Amino acid sequence: MRKLTARLSAAAIIAAGAVVALQAGASAAPFPHSNAGLAAAAASPYDPVLSFTTTMISYAPVGFSSGAPAAGDGYVIAGKVTRHGVPDGLSTAQCTFTDTHGPVLRVCTVDYALDNGLIVTEGYINGPGQDAPVTLVVVGGTGAYVGASGYGLLQPTAAGSDVTLHLAG
Repeated sequence: MRKLTARLSAAAIIAAGAVVALQAGASAAPFPHSNAGLAAAAASPYDPVLSFTTTMISYAPVGFSSGAPAAGDGYVIAGKVTRHGVPDGLSTAQCTFTDTHGPVLRVCTVDYALDNGLIVTEGYINGPGQDAPVTLVVVGGTGAYVGASGYGLLQPTAAGSDVTLHLAG
C-alpha cells in the first residue's frame, strides 16, 4: 500500500509540474496572449472584412470509382481571385466526403494566395448539392495576414464562388 501511495504522490507532483509548465508556456506565447501580439493585431494592415470572387480554372475528382461518392472521395479545385474587379491571386480547395448517407458532409481546406499574402482556411459543407455554402474558419496566413484568424462563408456560383472573410488578429 505504501508503494502505491508513493507512486500516486509522485504522479501527482509530475502532473502538477506539467500544468505549471503549460501555463508558463501559454503566458510566454507571443500571439495573441502578449501585449506585443495585441499591439500587432491593432496595427493590422488588412481590412477586417475581406470580400472577393473566384473563377474556377480547374476541377479534378479524387478517388471516385463510379456512381455516387463514398466516404474518402473528394475533389480539388483551382481558381483565380478577383477583388474589386481586379485580379488578386489564386485559390485552391481540396474537399473530402466524410459522410454520404443521411446528411452529406464534406471537409475542405481552402487557401487564398493573394497579392499581399496567403490566407489559410478550413471548412465544412453540410449538404449534397454543388451550391451548398462552405462555412470557413481562418486558421492562419502569411505576408499581410500573419497571425490572422476569423471566419467566413464561401458561396458557390456557376463560375466559381463569392467569398466573405471576417478577419481578426
